[in-house]
Amino acid sequence: MMVQIKNLRNFGFAVLALLAFTFSSCNKDADLVDVESFTDSSIEKLQGGAIGKSACLEFIFPVSIQFVDETTAEITDYENLHETIVNWFTENEVEKSKENRPQLIFPIQVLNQEGEIVDVESQEALKELRKECPKRGKCKGKNGRGFKCFSLVFPVTITIDGTDTTFDDRMSLKAAVRAYKQEAGDDAVRPTLVFPITVEYDDETQVTVNSKEELQALKEDCKEEG
Repeated sequence: MMVQIKNLRNFGFAVLALLAFTFSSCNKDADLVDVESFTDSSIEKLQGGAIGKSACLEFIFPVSIQFVDETTAEITDYENLHETIVNWFTENEVEKSKENRPQLIFPIQVLNQEGEIVDVESQEALKELRKECPKRGKCKGKNGRGFKCFSLVFPVTITIDGTDTTFDDRMSLKAAVRAYKQEAGDDAVRPTLVFPITVEYDDETQVTVNSKEELQALKEDCKEEG
């Protein structure tokens, strides 16, 4: 009889241990889902309703973001952005609330549907730039999945102040555009892409874009898909 009671107790402990492990695993899975959802909404917020697949502008990476503890991270693409936010909130015990979302560090640069590269100094300037977006499509992301329509494939050639210059990477392009903006001032003519250009989608397929009109059509197609 004592043996049966002892075995029953052991069985009970085993069941409790299994339940605890299962509950812990479920919590971890729930936390992961929560972080993923929060990350998606954070990215949508960073895009400001004007940038991404369902909007009229595209980030020119790299961009930098800042977390609530004032640490910063340089971001190379959307995959890296998503991974960086997930990792930070997984490693830090910070409430996943709208007040704690990461913020863009300005200035940033964006590409508009005209093939112009625009230097954006602040969140307020981004809101003003959004007003230039075509009304069709309303320049709004959808369900946290705005993300990108495409990314530029380098090298690209840019007309800056009447001179065509080819850039082999994003960093050199951003530095040149920024230097031009600082020298020429806010009323400077925006640098523009020299067509044809090559762009790449999320599935890594590449498309040649031969004109401003084709670029506009490409963005409109992204909005409709979004």
